[in-house]
Amino acid sequence: MPSADDFLSRIGLPNATARIAVTGVSLVILVGLVFLDRADAALTAARDAVISGADVLFVASANVCLVVLAIVAIHPIGKLRLGPDDEGPEFGTGSWLAMLFSAGLASGILYWATAEPILHASLNPFLGPDPTLDESARLGLRITMFHWGLHGWGFYVLAALAIAIPVHRGGAPLRFREILSAGRGGGFTRGWPGATLDLLAIFGTVCGVATSIGLSASSMNATLAGLFGAGADAPLDLRVQVGIIAAVTVLGIASALSGVARGIRWLSSVNAWVSLGLMLTFLLLGPTGDVLALIGSSFVDYVVSVPALGLYVGEDAAARQWQADWTLFYWAWWLAWTPFVALFIVRISRGRTIRELVLGVTLAPTAVTLVWMGLFGGTALLQDRMADGAISRAVETDYALGLVALIEQLASGPLATALVAVACFLLFTWLITSLDSATLVLCELMETAGTPAAKVFWGVAVSAVSVILLVVGGLTALQAASIVIGLPLALVQMVAAARVLSALFRGRLSV
Repeated sequence: MPSADDFLSRIGLPNATARIAVTGVSLVILVGLVFLDRADAALTAARDAVISGADVLFVASANVCLVVLAIVAIHPIGKLRLGPDDEGPEFGTGSWLAMLFSAGLASGILYWATAEPILHASLNPFLGPDPTLDESARLGLRITMFHWGLHGWGFYVLAALAIAIPVHRGGAPLRFREILSAGRGGGFTRGWPGATLDLLAIFGTVCGVATSIGLSASSMNATLAGLFGAGADAPLDLRVQVGIIAAVTVLGIASALSGVARGIRWLSSVNAWVSLGLMLTFLLLGPTGDVLALIGSSFVDYVVSVPALGLYVGEDAAARQWQADWTLFYWAWWLAWTPFVALFIVRISRGRTIRELVLGVTLAPTAVTLVWMGLFGGTALLQDRMADGAISRAVETDYALGLVALIEQLASGPLATALVAVACFLLFTWLITSLDSATLVLCELMETAGTPAAKVFWGVAVSAVSVILLVVGGLTALQAASIVIGLPLALVQMVAAARVLSALFRGRLSV
């Protein structure tokens, strides 16, 4: 008769970390289901406490990550290969970049690309007393690019760098705890502090991906309504969103069971090509020249203003509230995603140099994201003027309605239906890729990568948390959960940055 330990190992619970994580997430799901009303109040109170006491920490951590990465990129250590010196990359550059983009961003860029510039153009702390329409539009795009640009990817890359060196050069296991080993391993990361870091990574991954799935489910609800003729003013239905999440769960788990080289790699490549086609279509259908000019001017504005935007802290109550709703939420959301994305970056970056990792992952996805946001956001801003505010009204009703409203202004008939269908496809496949990647990373963290039962459990668990957050408080609850889990991860990033710099200047970063 097999022992209890043998049985637990077969079902994906081989160690204390896995058992504590499963118990903790199960309790969160159970408590959320039983105490829905109280959960909303508790999340809101926790979010407000974090914002009031840690806004400077979030801002500082985002900037520190970029400074450390800049130092590493120009240091001679950058030519060091992540793996044996004679080993080439496991994945080709095209597949590598496609997987980075799909895993690191997912469907959020469709959800926010049209809504966020519209909202920032009318309300932000940087607006002058009487801004022109052009000034408002450029400012709206500049802030959007800031939230989706270098600072967010900096979180991912610093963590990935700190983990990749001990994993690929020192033979350490692929664990989030290696973020504090500074290339040397052992010591601090091997005891209960290391296990605590892995547990934090597990909860951060569950929370971050659940937030994205919840936000994207409402966006897909809106696009499905548009696909079936309901239009941009159709109300969103929670039951439809739960159904979407259920479908994503089934397909995401199936993809995770097929492995990285098949499921994620194939879906990421398809996403990249379909995304490119959608971008070109929007560019041709919209006011092409004006959009390109707006993208160019906003990109220059972003580059020039990014240091000041990165260091900004709201001075009065209104500005602090805006920053909490937007910038702090974004930094916390990026941080919540950091354990999962950083580990995934490490997983697919073996054989590349440190400089390739730092510059490639920081600059290439950022550049594509800024072009995407500029194209969709710029088109939305310009079309909104020509449509007498139709897109703004849709966004004010619900952020998720922005994309459908934009498509309705750009096209009609079969073409509009086809564009909405493509948007639905991208939302769906990006959601599947995110759940797939998160499931694989969660299993790696708990040493259960080869256990199908563990992949099934974590795919279902992430989706269940997403549903609970949607039911509890929609967007507010999703934002609150990300901000709360982002706080300890911001502290971890600051410590990791200090240890990487210390190891770099002491010559200990090469293992």
